[in-house]
Amino acid sequence: MASREESSIFRTSCTSPSEKWLHEQTKSLSNEDLSNFFDWYLHVLPFAYKLYVENNEYDDEYFGVNGEYTTEIQSIHRRTEDFWTDSRVDGDVGEISLFCAHGSDLADREKLVQTLHLLFSDSNDESSIEDLADDIQELIQRLPGRYNYPLLTFNAFATDAIGPDEASIIIGDGYFQFQKDSGVESEGPEYAHTHEYSHHLQLLLGVGELNDDFSDQSAKKQELMADAFSAYFLAHDSGGDMTSEEISNVHAIAYSVGDCEVTNEAHHGTPSQRKCATVWGSSLADSDRGRKLKLQDVAKEFESWYTKIDEMDDSCDCPTKSSSAISGSLSTWLVTAAAANFIAILF
Repeated sequence: MASREESSIFRTSCTSPSEKWLHEQTKSLSNEDLSNFFDWYLHVLPFAYKLYVENNEYDDEYFGVNGEYTTEIQSIHRRTEDFWTDSRVDGDVGEISLFCAHGSDLADREKLVQTLHLLFSDSNDESSIEDLADDIQELIQRLPGRYNYPLLTFNAFATDAIGPDEASIIIGDGYFQFQKDSGVESEGPEYAHTHEYSHHLQLLLGVGELNDDFSDQSAKKQELMADAFSAYFLAHDSGGDMTSEEISNVHAIAYSVGDCEVTNEAHHGTPSQRKCATVWGSSLADSDRGRKLKLQDVAKEFESWYTKIDEMDDSCDCPTKSSSAISGSLSTWLVTAAAANFIAILF
C-alpha cells in the first residue's frame, strides 16, 4: 500500500475528468437520494431493461435522447465490421446487436416493474415491488433532468451473450451526455462504439472474458488494449480514416474516461495511460502506410508496448522513475457498476 505522502503526490498528478464530472452531477442531490439512487440500482435499471426485458426491435433502436447519434453509430459499426473481417484470428465475433439505454424507459411503470421483478427475483411480495417502483419514480422526479438525468445511463459495455447466441454493445444516453459536456462529442460516439467492439475482438484472441471479476487487475490491460485497437482502426486509412485533428480528439476522449484508482481491481487505467494507448494505436496505423496488420499482430505489438505502461509519463514517454499510489474516487466504481451489479444479481 502506498504511503500517505505517495498518495498525496499521486492525487496531485492524476486528475480524472470523468470523476470531476460525476461529482458535478451529484452535488445537488441530498445524501438520502444519492444513497437510494445506488441502493435501488437506478444506474442499472435502464441497462437491465434494454438487455433482458425489452422485446428488442433492432431496426427501431435509436442512440441519444433524441436519436441524434443513431446514424453515426450505425455507420461506424458497419465500417468496423468490414475492417476487421479479413484481419481476425480463427473464429468470428458473429452478429453483434447494438443497443442504447434510455432513462426514459423508467417512466413507463410497466417496464419499470418488469425490470424490478428481474433484478429482485427472490422477492415474492408483489406489493413491495410496486412500492419500490413508486419510490423510484418519485426519486427520479427530484433528479436534475428527471428521466434524462445522465447518471441513470452513464455507461457503455460489451456483452458476450444476451440470449442463446447473441452478443451486444450497449451505450447509455448518459455516456453521450458526458462526452458532450466534456467537449469531445465530435468523435465521441465513434470511440465509444469501437472501444466496445474491441472487447469482442479480445474474445477471439482469448484475452480474458467479458464481465470477468478482474481479480488480477487484468481490467487495465483489457481496457488499454481496447483503446489501442479502437485508435488503430479509427486512424487507419482503410478504417475510420480520421484526420490528425480528429485523432487528437480521440486521445482527449480516452483521457477523459481514465480513473485514478490505481490499486482498485477494476482500475481501467489512468487518464494518461488511456490517452497513451490511443496514441500508440493511431501511431501504429500511421506507420503501416496503408498496410493492414492482422488482429493477432496488432495484439502482439500491443503486448510489447504494454510492458512499459507503468513507466510512461503524461507525454507517453518512459522516464527513469515512476510512482503509484491509492486514490479514492467515484469514477471507476460507477463506470463499471452497471455491468458488474446486474451480472452479479442475475447470475
